[in-house]
Amino acid sequence: MAAALKEFAANGFAGARTDAIARRAHVNERMIFYCFESKEGLYRAVLKQKLAAKAAMIESTPDKDFTSSLITGFDECCDDADSLRMWQWEALDKTNRKLVAEEERRAVLQSEVARWRRAKASGILPADADEEMLLLVSCALRVFPLILPQVVSLVTGMDPLDPEFRGRWTACLEWIGQRLLVPAVKSGDEPDGKEKGPVKARKQSPPRTAAGGGRH
Repeated sequence: MAAALKEFAANGFAGARTDAIARRAHVNERMIFYCFESKEGLYRAVLKQKLAAKAAMIESTPDKDFTSSLITGFDECCDDADSLRMWQWEALDKTNRKLVAEEERRAVLQSEVARWRRAKASGILPADADEEMLLLVSCALRVFPLILPQVVSLVTGMDPLDPEFRGRWTACLEWIGQRLLVPAVKSGDEPDGKEKGPVKARKQSPPRTAAGGGRH
């Protein structure tokens, strides 16, 4: 499975070769077809393994807040860039091939949407937050440095996997998360009921200022 992940990440589904995977894994190529029936079957198995791990993480942290999800999501992408590259190869595929494990992927993403929907219902997120768009924003912030590393290099002179950059991006994600979705204070929370102007935001804890604040 690890050998297949490396090959699919390097060459995409169309370009990956089962003989190359077999060499990486030090097995007979026929074993791939015996165990998975086809290259697509192996591709599906690799994806489902990753999706199962993601689903288990979401289930185990049902109350994770938006800021924490940004930070841990970025860390996960950095630690598993090969999976992200598989998705990038799919985006470049112009053959209109049906997505492998499409329903499994949709289920995992919808579980994330459901998390933000519950957070909105409980008042943790503003009532006007669009939970589907919020997930897309979250995905974009998690993966941007890794899918366009040349932009990171041009702006900062660093590689996105450099510990210093990871620390700075983590601090930035925390800063964004704390300001992007601050619930409005209920009128009953206003001191003496004297606040007549714009509704104040709840006080947030200050973001970490150290550049190396993220997991390295």
